[in-house]
Amino acid sequence: MSDFELIEEYLSGKLSPEEKRKFRSRLLNDPAFNQEFQELKEIRLQVRQSARNDIKSFFDGIETSIEKDKTTKDQTVMKKVISIAASLVLIAAISYIGLRDFNSPPSNQELFNQHFTSYNSLTGQVRGTAEENLSLEDKAFMAFDAKDFYASEEMLTSLVAAEPSAMNYFYLGASQLELGKAEEAIKNLNTVINNYSGFKAQSEWYLALAHLRNEDDDATIGSLASIITKESEYEAKARVLLEEMGYTLDDNDLDSGPVIIVNRKPDRDDWAPDGSKDTKGLRSWQWGVVSDLSGEKSYKFMTDHPIDNLGEGDMTVFVVVERKFKARGNRNNGMDGRAFIIDKY
Repeated sequence: MSDFELIEEYLSGKLSPEEKRKFRSRLLNDPAFNQEFQELKEIRLQVRQSARNDIKSFFDGIETSIEKDKTTKDQTVMKKVISIAASLVLIAAISYIGLRDFNSPPSNQELFNQHFTSYNSLTGQVRGTAEENLSLEDKAFMAFDAKDFYASEEMLTSLVAAEPSAMNYFYLGASQLELGKAEEAIKNLNTVINNYSGFKAQSEWYLALAHLRNEDDDATIGSLASIITKESEYEAKARVLLEEMGYTLDDNDLDSGPVIIVNRKPDRDDWAPDGSKDTKGLRSWQWGVVSDLSGEKSYKFMTDHPIDNLGEGDMTVFVVVERKFKARGNRNNGMDGRAFIIDKY
């Protein structure tokens, strides 16, 4: 079996446990093989994520290859078919560009691609120890550092079940985000934020990116506002991303007013049997509507940091997240914008 076929078998989950062990050992000890693995994995992910955007390039590539070959009757017919198809794609793209509002921000996927970078960690570097003597934790972080996120996700899933910790949940969520599993990443990164003090800043930033990838504007804005108002180490990045999404936030301009609507998940029925709010392994978030003191303006809010005992009618302090560009239609559903609640009083 060639290296290419071996990697494909691994990525498709077709290797036996023993074959997986040998594969991962080689990945850690053979730089050339690791490089080939990273390249093939990236190709797989890019094809899955960008298929729609690559249609014209696909047709152009085929047409170029035909140009290089000796023209035959069959090739000529095929070339005409492909040229017509490529022209249709081009016309559709031109029509889209002509109708697009160039004052509007880039798409969420474009922004995600621009702002996402792998978490740089050396946690898993263990030297001078035979692989069979390494702990599951060591192996998981070695896989993460080797960018074998399939392996790190598998091992970290076992780790959080046996040894739940901020580090294990964070690296599990980061691995899942690398693999395009935004929903799973959101749950595990949110778990860090609501249950632990460690890895909080990192989890908030990658959670915002996971929401962005998941096309959830309200949750993304809530996460970015939280980072900005708490002066996180990721504050500058959060401000840039929020601006590029088309929003502004002045965290020195505080407003206040009552809660009109409030919802929270998980609710009390989802808490631990003893009534405690142990949300390990669960996503915990809060959303609703607040208004200013005059009652003339109302704002949606969403946060991955639920405020305990927040109820309708409670007075809050919040910042308003304003939209720079005029929204089409009724995207705000009658609201005057979005808010991030700092606290209640």
